[in-house]
Amino acid sequence: MAATFASSMDGTRIAYDVTGSGPALVLLHGAGKTRRDWHKTGYVERLKDVFTVITVDIRGTGESDVLTDLSDYAVDKVCADVVAVADACGAERFLLWGYSLGGHIGKQLAARTDRVGALAVIGVPLWGPIVDEVFGEFITSFVTKWQPVADEYKVGKTTETAKKSTIKGRIPVWVAFFQAMRDWPAIDPTAIRCPCMLVAGAKGETGAATWAESNRAALDAAGVQVELLEGLNHVQEFSQIDRVFPVAREFLTRHCYEVPD
Repeated sequence: MAATFASSMDGTRIAYDVTGSGPALVLLHGAGKTRRDWHKTGYVERLKDVFTVITVDIRGTGESDVLTDLSDYAVDKVCADVVAVADACGAERFLLWGYSLGGHIGKQLAARTDRVGALAVIGVPLWGPIVDEVFGEFITSFVTKWQPVADEYKVGKTTETAKKSTIKGRIPVWVAFFQAMRDWPAIDPTAIRCPCMLVAGAKGETGAATWAESNRAALDAAGVQVELLEGLNHVQEFSQIDRVFPVAREFLTRHCYEVPD
């Protein structure tokens, strides 16, 4: 799938590709993945007959521009990237499906604009702080380990071989991205402006399933569809397509006719 590029509000080039026809559906991947994973796992093939499927490389990943400063990952910039892609595709309104990091971005965007017609989130809580205690501990550990490597990369104090390895793993990207997310605002339950669905594996390490159970009354009151999948961990919330796809597709299909072509 050859990439097309949209220019975001700060000039960052965002890679995306388009498959199929029908209402626009934007897919946002998780950390450590790219837009190609939606293709490799089979989601795009199963969606293309109903939707115009727009898969996006989140800034810093895949074929999008590599950025290494904390300011590059401010929430307004990350959300603007999705809008820039939607504009480039002529999608005034669109559905959005985000896994993990993509889910965090999706709910931020859906709280900022009416352009999102429906939102499916996989594997992360739907509202509250973006960086909770578990995620915060992960960020601290990750940055402690990799900040020196990222610093050496940015000032050029490393061998060419080490430099290639460092950027292949996107280490400077994630050191900046994860820390920037500490400043992303918490999502209020009333802030998201569209129908929502949360899919979570019961064994998910992010605690999304536990969060959903604890907030069941509020989720029901808000009309959020919740699907808890027994036996799945966080990786499997994406990889186990035969478990995840049917429930998300039903939700998105039910709402797609509310989104103008």
